[in-house]
This record gives sequence, structure tokens and C-alpha cells, in this order.
Amino acid sequence: MNSPKLKANCPNPACPDPAQNAKFAVTKHSLLKTKSGLRRRYSCAACRSTFAATTGTVYERMRKSKSDFDKATHMQSEGMTKAAIARVLKVSPSTITRWLAKAGNHAAAFHKENARLPEAVEVQLDELSCKGTGEAKNAWAYSGVEVWSRFWATLKVGRRTLGNTYIFARQLRAVLIGESKDFLVTSDCFKYYEPVMRVVFGKTPLVYVQVKNHYFRKGIRKSDKTLVLGTPDQLEDAMARSEDSKKPNTAYIERLNLHKRMSCSMLRRRTPAPGRSCARIQEALELVRVFYNFVTPHGSLKFGKVKRTPAMQAGIFDRPLTIREIFSWVPPAKPKWGEKAVATMASEY
Repeated sequence: MNSPKLKANCPNPACPDPAQNAKFAVTKHSLLKTKSGLRRRYSCAACRSTFAATTGTVYERMRKSKSDFDKATHMQSEGMTKAAIARVLKVSPSTITRWLAKAGNHAAAFHKENARLPEAVEVQLDELSCKGTGEAKNAWAYSGVEVWSRFWATLKVGRRTLGNTYIFARQLRAVLIGESKDFLVTSDCFKYYEPVMRVVFGKTPLVYVQVKNHYFRKGIRKSDKTLVLGTPDQLEDAMARSEDSKKPNTAYIERLNLHKRMSCSMLRRRTPAPGRSCARIQEALELVRVFYNFVTPHGSLKFGKVKRTPAMQAGIFDRPLTIREIFSWVPPAKPKWGEKAVATMASEY
């Protein structure tokens, strides 16, 4: 299991070995006296630099308290608008916008570093209309959920184009590491899913089924299922391993779509604050996703007196995290363009 208290990286971009600093090189250095009290400083043995505990985190150079920042992100994930959050915390709406953008980008980096599902059993995909205005008028939120763990694996906000569908499928492929035997993927009959899945998952043991639901009086009357990738025998084996579904369906991703609409004020059908850009909607949903996966125990993952988060069920962490721990995590330092190009060329030879 990963330890949520582990420092991820030295925040210095020039550090020669940031991957090893989290375990071996970062140590306590000194205490710094400030107006608000003593602050801990750390030292990196690899690059000889010293830094504060908040360096590289979302709390760096904040004039307000950490608790106000945490409250703002929590209220955002509970469906409150930015204007309402600003009134409650008595800060400027522009400050709330800046905080939530910073928190959303940090949550996306946290997912990219920690979201790994090596033994996926059943994955469901769907898109949700964002009901935005302006730039986000035709925006959709692509999402994928791993059914057994209820882990919200991937998220991509953009127009329903072939390029965005391809990016979404590549993100899903990066999360589903390993070679699980004939895991099942179900989705609706969106036209770009089939060619993209053939390209991205062509050499992966995958069973892909498209489901088309026919509704009558606000209920599903019947569902047509089309096997796109795999054989009927592989589909039968995949369904036998599934503990949640008796037949291919999209029920769990539809329930996640309802959670997104309830938890994000921008996605509600009649909202005074619709999303005006895909980037802002992406940041808001990344915050909802980090609370959903790592912080809040899931209602259907209760085992006796123990309630698990989707990340616990997936084996990523062994306990629920707090939002303070997630925002105190130091993401890996991004290399400069020249260093990245040299590293890529070196790996090719």
C-alpha cells in the first residue's frame, strides 16, 4: 500500500534525482520563525536545497488559512456556487476562482500519479452533457468507472470529437495497467468509441460491448447489446468474473453521472452559474473526483463496520485520506523542455 504521508518529490525542478527524494533524500532541516508561528523547513540531500513544508503545494504563499482553502474546495464538491462560497468565507469571488483552479489542477496531478488499476474486471464509459455557455456550449464530460471498486478512473471535458475520444481512451489505457484477462468494457453507442477502442486497445485482452437502452415512461424497457471486441466465449468468461453485473449494462456510470450533476453546480440543468469554459468545468470535476475516490467512503462499499473509499477498494491506499493530506502532497517537478527532449532521446537509444 502507498503511504499518504509520504512526501512525493523534492519541489526543486533542478534536483538530479526527484524520484528517489521522497523516500531517501528529504529530511527535516530547521524551524523558521514567522508572524503566525514556527514553520518546519526540509532539506534535500540530493540537490542541497531547503524548502518549507508548503513549497510545491497548493498552500504555498497563501495569505488566508489552510482551513479556509479546504472549506472552499469542500463546498465546491458539495454543489455550492463560487459566489455562495465567497459569501460564506467572506472573501472575493476572484479569490475563490483562483483557489479552485489551483486545487483542481493539483487534484488532476494527484490522480495522474496515484490512479492505477492493474486488475480491472468491469469498466463502464459514458459522456454527460455539461449544459455550458460560451466556449463550453457543446462541452461533454467523458468518464469511466471501474465497477468492482467504484473507482472513477478517467475524466475528460471537451466536445464530442474523435480527437477528444482518443485522448479519453488513452487516459483509460494508462490507468488500466497490467494485462487483466478479458476485462469487460461497456458503453453507449457513441459513434467514435468503436474505432478508438480498436486502435487503443487492439492488443489488450478486452471484451467491449455497446449497450443501447430503449426508454418507456421514464424507465428502461429493453436494452440492445452489441459485441464489438472479443468473442462470445470471452464475454461469458468476463461476466462470470463480474460480481456486480449479471449482463452488460451502463447502470453504474449512469449513477456516477447523477453524482456529478448533484455535486457540481455548473452541471445542474437550471443553474445560475453555468460553466463558461471547458477548463473551468474540468477543474471543478477534478475536485469532485478527488473527494469521491480518496476522501469520502462509498455507500455500497460497506463491509461490517468498515466503510471503504473507492481507492481503498482498488488497493491504492489502505485508509481514507483527508483533503489536507492530498493538498499537502508535493507533485513531481516538471522538467524543462530541453531536459525532457534529452531524456526522450536517451531512452530511444
